[in-house]
Amino acid sequence: MESSNEFIPVYPASLVTQITQFLTNAIIEGRLKEGERLIENELQRKFGISRAPIRESFRILEKNGLVITIPRKGTFVRKITQKDIEEIFPIIALLEGLAARLAVSQLENDDIEEMKLALTKMTDAAEKKDFESYINYHTEYHEIFIYASKNETLIGLLENLRRQNIWFRSAYRYVQESFEYTLRVHREIIDLFIKKDAERLEALVNEHIIFAFHRLVHFLGSKNEEKMER
Repeated sequence: MESSNEFIPVYPASLVTQITQFLTNAIIEGRLKEGERLIENELQRKFGISRAPIRESFRILEKNGLVITIPRKGTFVRKITQKDIEEIFPIIALLEGLAARLAVSQLENDDIEEMKLALTKMTDAAEKKDFESYINYHTEYHEIFIYASKNETLIGLLENLRRQNIWFRSAYRYVQESFEYTLRVHREIIDLFIKKDAERLEALVNEHIIFAFHRLVHFLGSKNEEKMER
């Protein structure tokens, strides 16, 4: 996922698509904070464009769960709640497990090699404590087998849900993640794809995401306790 503090249009991609990606990155990377208002006039001046593509981008961001528009008040970066996490993670776990099962008969040797490469990059990023790169390579790893499922409806659902999942992790700087555990699980997932063990694979992918869910809820709970003690 590329990131930049400056908006530089690239053609022929649509302007709305580029603005949406730019703002999505800014939210995920924490440059736009929870509760921060997105002001149309300021963005219009910053990007040097008309208001129409900005408003269309806001509609897409709201659909993707990244912002919320309040009538007569404006558009704001949506705050993350524990309820959001509790609702989304179990769904992702079930759907990704299903995607892994479906991908068993579709995944090719080149896909396996790409997953191995993504895992190597994840390992390097973990050793360097480079959290942003780790998240990017982790996303790349999972997308390989999700797309290999060949189920367009499933892929569409997961694209939207995982986008919010990445935001959750980044917003809370989830460095408490057990890299040793997750790297071991991702190696085992590759082994199960090679063995074509669909049943165990589906269960392990589900288990891995639920593990991340419990750690994130615990982290969020500890942050709330700190706020109450102040």
